[in-house]
Amino acid sequence: MEVRIKVKGMHCKSCEVLLKDVLEEIPGTNVKSANFPKGEIVAEFKDEAGVAEAKKRIAAEGYQTE
Repeated sequence: MEVRIKVKGMHCKSCEVLLKDVLEEIPGTNVKSANFPKGEIVAEFKDEAGVAEAKKRIAAEGYQTE
């Protein structure tokens, strides 16, 4: 399933790369885009547990999700 996650705190391309790398460590996850000007990540997840894990990992890196 494709999900858009709003992320507060992404300020640059490095933030995009960091979060993409962190999320792609989750089995069954494919990050389609990370966009700091829009403050969002678009990714495909295997299931709802993957989405919950993604939000947990984003928070662990110091960002906030909506």
